[in-house]
Amino acid sequence: MIMPQSEIASSIGGPLTIDQIEISTMTIPSLKLNNFSGNFTYASCKAKDVELEITYSISSTFGGEIELPLCLGWWPIDGGVDFPVVTEIFPLGEIVFKSGSFSMLSPTMNIGPFSMSPDPIRKTTITEVNTDTIDMKCTNVPLENPLGIRLGICLPVQNLMSPNDVITEETNIEKMESKGILTPQIAMRNINALNIAIPSVTTPKFEAVSTNKITITTPKVINSDSAILHGDANSADIWVNLTLTISQVIMRVKGGLEFKDLKGKVTTDSAISEKLDMNLIMKGMKIKGLNLCGMKIPKIEVDI
Repeated sequence: MIMPQSEIASSIGGPLTIDQIEISTMTIPSLKLNNFSGNFTYASCKAKDVELEITYSISSTFGGEIELPLCLGWWPIDGGVDFPVVTEIFPLGEIVFKSGSFSMLSPTMNIGPFSMSPDPIRKTTITEVNTDTIDMKCTNVPLENPLGIRLGICLPVQNLMSPNDVITEETNIEKMESKGILTPQIAMRNINALNIAIPSVTTPKFEAVSTNKITITTPKVINSDSAILHGDANSADIWVNLTLTISQVIMRVKGGLEFKDLKGKVTTDSAISEKLDMNLIMKGMKIKGLNLCGMKIPKIEVDI
């Protein structure tokens, strides 16, 4: 039996269960995300094994009077001491960020290629499937009827046809809607997002605090070898201990952070979704060369 052209106005069915759906590796040559943004909250954040490098210099001036012996009166003095630049490194240990939130915004993000390999999707249930305007061209249904019974005379009639292969050259479906698609788990393997290019990323202001006490003690002999002396300091020998104590370091980044021209890639072994629940609408479906192997229709109902 050959039907050159056939049409079905609509079809409704369900529920539908599928034991396993196999999907090959999906590759997207180029992916562009516009206005990529993210909002995050955190309970705590630590910067570990932080090191502080301090470069400093000390300059001083002095003035006064010295009372000379033997009633010679007072002698005015003035001068200064400038110490050379010193660089020292101190471990801060951990820096704790206060709990809070931050946001990030990037105008565009380009990724290419993007690929992932889905695991077979098992035990899928579809509550209802609706199709509209099904148009089938050149449908070939081979009939084997050794009993010579004309089908379709009675309502309904038992179809004695053995399972056959049904071949349709072309099938067009205007709309297919599936409702209540449920899967227990979806797993993706070998996820690769290569050649990531982000022009800029900005974050708002934040604050970091370190309470590790830092003490800098430097003994100095003030003479012409260790410092630059001014005025009457050239005529004196002076010994002094210089002590600098830092009890707390607070880093306030008031304008946030801005990163320019970020490049990189992201790879991960797997990503697993515990549950998928969705509805699906597909429009303008076109199937070339649809073969239904071993099709068997137990009964045929004909309205006369």
